[in-house]
Amino acid sequence: MRIGFPTSLVLAAIAGAAMAQTTTVPPAPGAPTEEGQPPGPNVRYVCPGGTDFSALFSKDGELATLTVAGQPEIELPRQRSGSGFAYGDSYYELRGRGREATLTAAGRSMRCHAAGRPGEPPRTYAGSGLTVTLLPDGTFRLRQEASGDNPPIFELGQWAQEVDGGVRLVLRGNIVGRRAFRQVDGNRLIADDATELTQAASPEKIDGRYQLEGLYRDAQDGGLFAECSSGRTYPLAPGGAEPDLERAWIEAAPSRDAQLFFQIVGRFAEDGRIEVERVVNLKPNAACPPAAPRSAALRGTEWRTVEIDGERLVVEQGQRRPALKLDDDGKFAASTGCNSLAGDYALDPNGLRFIAGPMTLAACPPPADAVERRFIDALASVKSAQIAATTLDLKDADGRPRLRLEARGR
Repeated sequence: MRIGFPTSLVLAAIAGAAMAQTTTVPPAPGAPTEEGQPPGPNVRYVCPGGTDFSALFSKDGELATLTVAGQPEIELPRQRSGSGFAYGDSYYELRGRGREATLTAAGRSMRCHAAGRPGEPPRTYAGSGLTVTLLPDGTFRLRQEASGDNPPIFELGQWAQEVDGGVRLVLRGNIVGRRAFRQVDGNRLIADDATELTQAASPEKIDGRYQLEGLYRDAQDGGLFAECSSGRTYPLAPGGAEPDLERAWIEAAPSRDAQLFFQIVGRFAEDGRIEVERVVNLKPNAACPPAAPRSAALRGTEWRTVEIDGERLVVEQGQRRPALKLDDDGKFAASTGCNSLAGDYALDPNGLRFIAGPMTLAACPPPADAVERRFIDALASVKSAQIAATTLDLKDADGRPRLRLEARGR
């Protein structure tokens, strides 16, 4: 069964593409992900320039359920795929490899990537009265201790790694806004104001009263709250102030399909539902603010070369483009278009550096031999990286662009 998105939503989402998933059973948390599998059983996809969505994959791998905040679900059966994973019907198609995916509706596509670190456990960092838990779906929860007898501040939002020269862990929440950290020694975060957080031995849920705002609608199985700052849709637990929220929605909603903007105070239950403690406000004509521009993920993305030293790369029929992929463990794999290359990379606040390892030694006919030499020379000179949407620019120590690559979504 499929419930279609409203036309307006489809047209907005159709500016991009996003996801696709497995032809096999989704991997267990912490298990290595293969190209033919989705990054995890429940994945949040970020689509630069398009509409973000979530994908839930059935245990048998036969069904993908797509959800956009505040909208009905779309159910897509598995399709045969030569590589990667594919789901679709007569209107929608979802294809992907690794963390990258493409969502197509009515023939128009948008590229997306998996947010956070799907399939991995949460991580908690604490220090100087600040505690942050990074969840694998790309959301975070934060507690900031207050001075005196004032209660702590609880914040919810999205986290991502942004690359602009070096790399930063960036939190975007609903109260303070943007916070940026650099990662040191793998288990420490240092904020722009020098606040230092150390990774805790075990993750913390960070339970507390959160001030939330988003779009509420009633559904057959209970209320749904599409929270603005996290971009996630949460089911609401019965009891508490949930009946008050439902009554206010019934009185103000023009139709059963309408979603209205509410400000509430609530807690997160163990099962992930929101327990509503108080309805603060209803703004029938309000909506969530536009999300900040996002880009493809540096790691786990297959990057294909489109320019070398500022010159557009022309690939003849039957020739492969040079490509690059970085994993989470400091390793990279590349194709020169003729040979395969592997090695290590270092990514820190000072930039990005590649240390080449073994390479195959097949003889490359012209013009592939010249392309290979230029690609290897450019890669060896890289000192910084910058990502904008689905484009990765790699530059040398003088800031000259050596390689421009684009994320491969399918």
